Amino acid sequence: MQYIQQVLENRQQQLRRSPLCLMIDDASLAMESRLGFTPVMLFFVMGFKDILDTMKVENSTDPLQQSVNTHCDEDSFHWQWYLKDLERISYGKAFLQHPGTTMFEKIWSAPYSAAREVVYESIHLVKTYNTPFYKLVIIEALEATFDCFNDPVFRLVNNMGRQDELEYFGQVHAHSEANHALHEEEESDYQPDETEIRNAHLIVNRIFDAFEKVFHCWYQEGRMAIA
Repeated sequence: MQYIQQVLENRQQQLRRSPLCLMIDDASLAMESRLGFTPVMLFFVMGFKDILDTMKVENSTDPLQQSVNTHCDEDSFHWQWYLKDLERISYGKAFLQHPGTTMFEKIWSAPYSAAREVVYESIHLVKTYNTPFYKLVIIEALEATFDCFNDPVFRLVNNMGRQDELEYFGQVHAHSEANHALHEEEESDYQPDETEIRNAHLIVNRIFDAFEKVFHCWYQEGRMAIA
């Protein structure tokens, strides 16, 4: 995906400096409190599975689509790790003790619309740019945005000594990300035209724009938890 590498790196530099990432890395704050936003990740984490399902085409013989399918299969069950971790993090335990209607009202309330919109936007992009090349661009963009989040989270959890206990926020997820099959040979054989490259840059920017709002949303929740 050398066609989008520069725009990915530029947007990652910005996102790594987001208030959320800086808060997670802020050693002056209590460690557990820096995970205070994790319950309101619920819609995104569960919705991410829907994004992946939208991209898959079963029994495709197209090498690029097969790469898409493999990427999707590798990430399709991560929500299970997240739900387990919710029961292990103090903020998650407190969240799960609320009545179901209270949790639903919060997750679907206006202040958390950005976390829902990123799922809707991603699915919209998949359906609008519905070719294997564009789907791989979307996958690369989604992984690049979450790398900005995972890096400080994995550091924090390691410093807490909970890297083996937590799965989504710990070593299980970290190892999964590190061992992703890249399928570079199949993907590098495809030569996109100028229009596809232009659209690929547009897709990357739209996904990063959406994630900047999500990170701000989670940061606001994190600050309330710390306060």
